[in-house]
Parts: sequence; structure tokens; C-alpha cells
Amino acid sequence: MSIVSSQGDSITVVFVYQKNEQTEELTLHSAQLLALLNAKQVWIEAFHANLKVENTVWSYANGKVSLQVYLK
Repeated sequence: MSIVSSQGDSITVVFVYQKNEQTEELTLHSAQLLALLNAKQVWIEAFHANLKVENTVWSYANGKVSLQVYLK
């Protein structure tokens, strides 16, 4: 769930739907990441729902940037 890596101008983001701990992993380029960070809600097709962004968690370890987005 928290394994994420940055690759050049893109980053893999893990969305976590807290209601049932379902996850979805996507690779976003910098413009998409900027839009996500400014969003209050996101549509995740795999969850079939428009969900509110509750929290984001960034981490850096072993030369990799990690981002988890918790949805409600």
C-alpha cells in the first residue's frame, strides 16, 4: 500500500479508500500531481465514487518519494 516511487517527472500515488481499505495505484505526471494536491474531491473509477480527500501523507526513504492519499 505504501510502496511508491518517483520516476523523472512522474510519481506513483496510492489512493486509500478508508471505508473498506481498498487501494488504487496510479502514476501521475507533474501537472496531474499539482491538480491533485489542489483538489478537494477526486473521482476514482475503481471505487465508482467521487470521494473527498481527507489526508495526504508524504515520505522519503531510500531515494524514493512516497505519497498516499486517504479518501472518505
